[in-house]
Amino acid sequence: MMEQIYALGVTCIECVQYWLADYDSYFELINHMCDPQLMVDYLFPIMSILDSVFAAQLLLCLGVGGWLNALMKWWLLEDRPYWWVRETTFYTDEKPVLRQTLQTCETGPGSPSGHSTTAAMMLILSLMWLSHVMHDRKCYISWWKCLMYPLCVAALISVMLARLFIATHFPHQCLLGALVGSFLAPALCIYVSDPLIWQYGVASPRAAWRAGGAAAAALAAVATYCSLRAAGTDPHYTVQLAFRWCENPESIRVSTTPMYALVHSTGSLMGWALCVTPAVAEYRHYTKERSLLISIFTTILFLMGYQHIQDNMCKADATRFYIVQYVLAGLKPMLLLRVMPTISMWPFRTKTKAD
Repeated sequence: MMEQIYALGVTCIECVQYWLADYDSYFELINHMCDPQLMVDYLFPIMSILDSVFAAQLLLCLGVGGWLNALMKWWLLEDRPYWWVRETTFYTDEKPVLRQTLQTCETGPGSPSGHSTTAAMMLILSLMWLSHVMHDRKCYISWWKCLMYPLCVAALISVMLARLFIATHFPHQCLLGALVGSFLAPALCIYVSDPLIWQYGVASPRAAWRAGGAAAAALAAVATYCSLRAAGTDPHYTVQLAFRWCENPESIRVSTTPMYALVHSTGSLMGWALCVTPAVAEYRHYTKERSLLISIFTTILFLMGYQHIQDNMCKADATRFYIVQYVLAGLKPMLLLRVMPTISMWPFRTKTKAD
């Protein structure tokens, strides 16, 4: 059954690559912009300057989305098109030839699509943020939904087509990723982050309980890994397939492995659990007691130091590498959601005390 679904998916990919061959630069840009790691590295710091509440929601969605996506990849263990067409015995005649790009060679299992999940979450978060701006900032535009909803649908379709174009996902994997992201974003904002930040509904859980939930997510990842090992399945067998069938092995990145995604996402969740409290609402962009220049300068310094550590860490020892990645991922939300806003508001608090 799966072989037939894969074969149908390969046919769809061939059509996309043939009919949209002139849009390779556009799809390359789309794939790059929707990289989940790019969102954490750049979009989250930018939003922490503009709107700390939205940044906290963004990080929670990226953390839970990355964690769930990586676990589902290990649970489902589906193939990717670019190596499946080389490995399969489904075709009795000549096998299809799928075009590869420098972005094709991702190493984890194929389902669901992380880029589609991330795109769906970011688009829904954007719509929620725009709705907040329209209703709470007294600048309501009646026709904004008529414009933004079709644009968001078109953007999500573009992301799914981009994943098909580079032959890194089958169509059903992109659809599953989009469905997961569409469910996660509103669920996490409405039932997790908003009650905690704005203190409504049930009393907010203490930091210890939130940290326990983040630790449970990490334990679930460890349990999944150990279960695969115990069942005789190598969780990293897809990395071997990627190196075997990738036309440009030098383009393979460690950030495409489920292990890296799990370490990074669980670290982000732990940092989120420890630092996100109702205090983040004090730093929201409409406050007058904050220096935007200090926020930008401090954030740039943080990111430069963070990148310096990333570039110079030891990569020979895998265990040490992942431990450092976990710690760095946990420190980023603390620095950007608590330390940076506190520094940017410090001059105004000093002035208030002097008065």
